[in-house]
Amino acid sequence: FRDQLQDSAALLHHSPDITRAQILRHASHQFVEGDVLHWWNPDTGYGLRTHFSDDLLWLPCIAAEYVASTGDGAVLDEQVRFVTAPPLNDGQQEAYLRPASAGVSASLYEHCCRALDRGFTCGVHGLPLIGCGDWNDGFSRVGQQGKGESVWLGFFIDYTLQRMLPIC
Repeated sequence: FRDQLQDSAALLHHSPDITRAQILRHASHQFVEGDVLHWWNPDTGYGLRTHFSDDLLWLPCIAAEYVASTGDGAVLDEQVRFVTAPPLNDGQQEAYLRPASAGVSASLYEHCCRALDRGFTCGVHGLPLIGCGDWNDGFSRVGQQGKGESVWLGFFIDYTLQRMLPIC
């Protein structure tokens, strides 16, 4: 999820239409609860639902970057479907599954808000919880017990909120 959005952001000044399409494609792989598929196979529809802390936050981050760069605020009104699948059980770090359409859509703006709401977590030191990993995949086991925190994630949330503020 994150890698493809990051890659598409590199095209903002050369082919913004590709970035726009990628943002909407990714939003359509978001669960009603706000989390997203860590990755998916477009041929089969199967993908991986995880507790990664940053994947979902790349959607509002890149959407805000796109709007700031292109001035295309209309993208935020685009209606995009949600997907549904059983939530992860307690202690379960990931599930390989094929989500179904949730039968409900919302604006891209609402998708971004759900991602932000889901991404706001707080550990005992006041830092965001890392989940089963954040951008630094080397830390993938730090938060498996629901306790690990991420300084990087705190900075990333702050950056994303600063980018989203003008939109809100």
